[in-house]
Amino acid sequence: MKILILSFKAGEGHNSAAKAILERVKHEGHEGEVVDFLGLFSDKISNFVNVSYVGMVKHVPLLFGALYKFSAGASYCFSRKMRSPLYLDSAIVAKRLCAYLEEHGPYDGIIATHLMPAQALAHLKKHNYPLPVTVAVATDYTHYPFWQEVLMCDYYVVPHEGLIPTYVKRGLPEEKLRPFGIPISMRFLDLPTKEEARAHLGFDNDTPLFLVMGGSMGAGSMRRFTKRLYPKLGGAHMIIICGKNDSLRLSLEKHFAGADNVHIVGFTTEIPQYMVACDVLYTKPGGLSSSEALVCRIPMVHTAPIPGCESDNFRFFTKKGCSLGAKRIRKQIRYGLQLIRSPERRMEMRVEQAKCSKTYSSLNIFKLVEEYRKEQDAKAAQSSEENVNV
Repeated sequence: MKILILSFKAGEGHNSAAKAILERVKHEGHEGEVVDFLGLFSDKISNFVNVSYVGMVKHVPLLFGALYKFSAGASYCFSRKMRSPLYLDSAIVAKRLCAYLEEHGPYDGIIATHLMPAQALAHLKKHNYPLPVTVAVATDYTHYPFWQEVLMCDYYVVPHEGLIPTYVKRGLPEEKLRPFGIPISMRFLDLPTKEEARAHLGFDNDTPLFLVMGGSMGAGSMRRFTKRLYPKLGGAHMIIICGKNDSLRLSLEKHFAGADNVHIVGFTTEIPQYMVACDVLYTKPGGLSSSEALVCRIPMVHTAPIPGCESDNFRFFTKKGCSLGAKRIRKQIRYGLQLIRSPERRMEMRVEQAKCSKTYSSLNIFKLVEEYRKEQDAKAAQSSEENVNV
């Protein structure tokens, strides 16, 4: 099979989910590729949208939250006859998508990890453009505004079965919904034991470990948070993962120079090992990173969400008992200290995380496409046989 995965540059969640699906497709011995949807129209516009999005959530998150809330309310006003501006923009890019499909196809399945490419696929299906099976994948624990505009897709993958009633209420057909979870890298499938992970990373088994994760967004909060957590560590150690944010890493290395119980890490491919090794994770409530933590069964304290999807993620995880969450640093630190001092509370949270985690999302998405293709082949073979008999 050959599968096309359409992503979108607006933070890393959509791209990471797309890469996880591609990883699975190739692991199963098939062809696949990830394509930036908006880049089909213009790389400059795609990069501008990404930079604008990151800048907004980083510097003026309240504005982003207000726009998201407005979009959520406005989405009720649009119907199948009156489309949203996002849908109209997606329809424009859909023309470029057609050209790409004709040049690089045929494909056996198309998977979208963002609303806009899903809208484009729905638009093409509405106009009877010949497409293979289409799958729209949600990468947050919520119902996105305007998702009722992707009704023409064949399947919709949502993070958890508890969200299905919300999607149905917004007009999506229940028979097309699949609660497979958010796709995560296969690096999270074969996890080491806590002892193995600590030995690999150079930590002994008796040291309490906090893991603090951050990146390009929210760097200012990361600095403030780690500086306020440090005096409370006692005999515990703190690992700070900065990702590709070199300015944050250099700033923290300077501030914590000589602190033997603070370990600052830049970009790393060993996130699963760090998660398994630690006792408590501090992280913002992103859909993908939180899903990874669920699979690793690491007790979490969610820090203040960026208003919008992360607010819904925050509510979902705290309500399910999969994390503790607070918007103020003082309370975040208190929650983390409570967890690290109580093995019983950590175990209780792991039990709840086990109920919500979806380890094999990418495999189930692949199988969905594979089974659909087999059904179509069987129908084609039956039709051919009937024609021969006639």
